[in-house]
Amino acid sequence: MKSIHLSKKYIYTPIIVFFIFITSIFQSVDAKDTSLMIMITDKNCLYCIVWEKQIGKIYPKTEIAKKFPLHRIEVKNFVNYTKYDLKKTNITPTFIFIKNDNEAGRIEGYTNPEMFWWQVDEIIDN
Repeated sequence: MKSIHLSKKYIYTPIIVFFIFITSIFQSVDAKDTSLMIMITDKNCLYCIVWEKQIGKIYPKTEIAKKFPLHRIEVKNFVNYTKYDLKKTNITPTFIFIKNDNEAGRIEGYTNPEMFWWQVDEIIDN
């Protein structure tokens, strides 16, 4: 039987490949874009209820929702919300777009679907 002699470079290659793979995973996690849309809402807000019926059911199915997932916060809880440095509001609904941990824009109030989508496009295109 013939003896196989492996050089050191072949022995270390799987280790190096594994190290590069693990490093790339951690870099992609660190570089992950933190974007979301925060909706300041109130269960008694008529405009919030209308938004939920007209937009809320379809929003999660949109391409925009993949980039800016919806996160609802009751207005009474928003006073104590400290995850991001945001200007406080008591207007419901208010939609705050977060991109890379900073406010990218906001929509205060809701009138109709066309106006909402137009405002969303204005914010995310900037």
